[in-house]
Amino acid sequence: MRSTFAGLNTIVLGLTAQKLSLDTVGHNVANANTEGYSRQRVNLATALPQTLYAGNGSVQIGNGVLAQSIVRIRDTFVDQQMWKESSTLGYGQTMLDNLGKIEGVFQEPTDTGMQTVLDKFWKAWNTLSTNASDNSARTALRENGVALVDAIQQANTQLRNQISDINDVVKIRVGSVNQITSEVLSLNKQIVMVEASGTDNANDLRDRRDYLVDQLSKIVNVQVTEETNGSYTIQSSGVTLVDHNGVTKLATKSSQDPDYGYEVVNVVTAAGEVPVRFTNGELAGLIDARDKTSASAGGDPRESDISCKAYLNKLSSMSQFLLQEFNAVQRDGYGLDGGTGYNFFGASGNSSATDYNNSANYLTLFGSTSPKAKDWIDQLHVNQDLFDSVNGLSHIAAKTQVGSLTIAKTDLDAPALRVGGTYPSGVALPASYQVTVNRNTLGMITGVSYTYTDKNGTTVSGNGTLMLNSATGTSKYDLGGMTITVDTTYQKTCTYKFTTLSESQGNAAGDNAVNLANRLKVDTSATLTNSSLDTFYGSMIGALGVQADNADRLTTNQQTLVNQITNWRSSVAGVNLDEEMSDMIRFQKGYSSAARVLTAMDEMLDKLINGTGVVGR
Repeated sequence: MRSTFAGLNTIVLGLTAQKLSLDTVGHNVANANTEGYSRQRVNLATALPQTLYAGNGSVQIGNGVLAQSIVRIRDTFVDQQMWKESSTLGYGQTMLDNLGKIEGVFQEPTDTGMQTVLDKFWKAWNTLSTNASDNSARTALRENGVALVDAIQQANTQLRNQISDINDVVKIRVGSVNQITSEVLSLNKQIVMVEASGTDNANDLRDRRDYLVDQLSKIVNVQVTEETNGSYTIQSSGVTLVDHNGVTKLATKSSQDPDYGYEVVNVVTAAGEVPVRFTNGELAGLIDARDKTSASAGGDPRESDISCKAYLNKLSSMSQFLLQEFNAVQRDGYGLDGGTGYNFFGASGNSSATDYNNSANYLTLFGSTSPKAKDWIDQLHVNQDLFDSVNGLSHIAAKTQVGSLTIAKTDLDAPALRVGGTYPSGVALPASYQVTVNRNTLGMITGVSYTYTDKNGTTVSGNGTLMLNSATGTSKYDLGGMTITVDTTYQKTCTYKFTTLSESQGNAAGDNAVNLANRLKVDTSATLTNSSLDTFYGSMIGALGVQADNADRLTTNQQTLVNQITNWRSSVAGVNLDEEMSDMIRFQKGYSSAARVLTAMDEMLDKLINGTGVVGR
């Protein structure tokens, strides 16, 4: 026979279960806006029934309900997806931010961008070519050169400042990783202790731990494994950051960049200083935004030249071009005072020791026989000789010859020309000055010779000194101060000709200014990847724009994916207030109903106890 009071225990269990469920609903509602919180649910199960023997055999009678556990609603597969894609998003956002800052350095396309400065410098040479004796044009040209140098140096400074900022952020992110892993270790220990009995669930502690992993996955790529005791083992790029035993602290180690000398902060393990190369996340993005170049990555430059250093390298190439190849044309020309051999950019003086094309001068010019990339930028300034108040502007070499010479007779089918005119520095030429082009039996031009009679009646002869032998088929000779350029491609079956024969030049001549302008816009250079300076810079800015657009596109797509996973996670683990209100009413009704049953049973027992045995009294 079942105990008289057995029903009371059944109802008490019902009241307890409904009350616990109501409390859990209240906990869910209270944390509806708590980031990282997973909704919880009470698992209810019927209690073991009691066997009673009735008239026709045994029957099973229920003993109520048991609250077996309180669990959080969470999908570990979604968590793994979230941690993977969050790392990719963190990398993309970091690259996008830094590419945007690099775009801000160059300010293209705007009126204040470097392209505008380059165009003004080129136009100043064209203006000078039309009247090279105009000091106002020379002054404007010099100042536009200063503006170009300032633009390159300012970009250099801003890129280096950005690198310094990246180093600071790397240190901050490493500190964040250490803080997170330390807290995860503490949570691991608490969770293992709470769940050691095998019946309890450390739901809120697990939520906090998963929230911390969410934050960690944005900073570094993570691989998370849950052990059988409930602890997490988190690895990143081959390093176990945290497990149930301890953490691997990270640290930063500074070194100097070999090309520019600025500080480079990299991530290492605190113990042993083993380098850690992250493949994703903010830290990987920061390091790539600082260091990644086509040379370091070994890939397509369009894919790899995405760092501050890559754009510093491009500034270095531009500076090297100006110091070497642009200066070479300037040094080859003549100024108003007949001077030659002056740089437009870089070292002062017009001796051969200031020539940046001669590696024998590197030790004097750079302090090293092997100049680094930063040295070319550091050396870039307008030659101080051009600022001399007396002769500075005269040193700008706008013409290709120092004197003037006029043709007295020419016969293209004959081997000689008779010319007359003015010798360098105003000395009169002899009345007869014969220039002969020498050819071999095949008709190829092998040299130039000259003959004249000086004022004393002495015949003077000599061979022109080869100054330039161009791959395009022209040779340039010095005839004792005069310059002659001949086309060396003509055979004996053709008439040879002079492409330039010391054409008459005064101080207004600007043919070398045209050459210098062409050096900026037209002529290609191996230093600039076989492009002109204008094309090289335009391609650089175009590539930067494409890189920024690509980073923006990838980041937008990745953000969309992360948002989808977040919504997926929320649909499983998020608190739905409408659903919680329905549960609240459901459990409240259950509690009230159980209480009504308890009241009925109380009345029944009262009747049994207090009313039984009074018949006949």
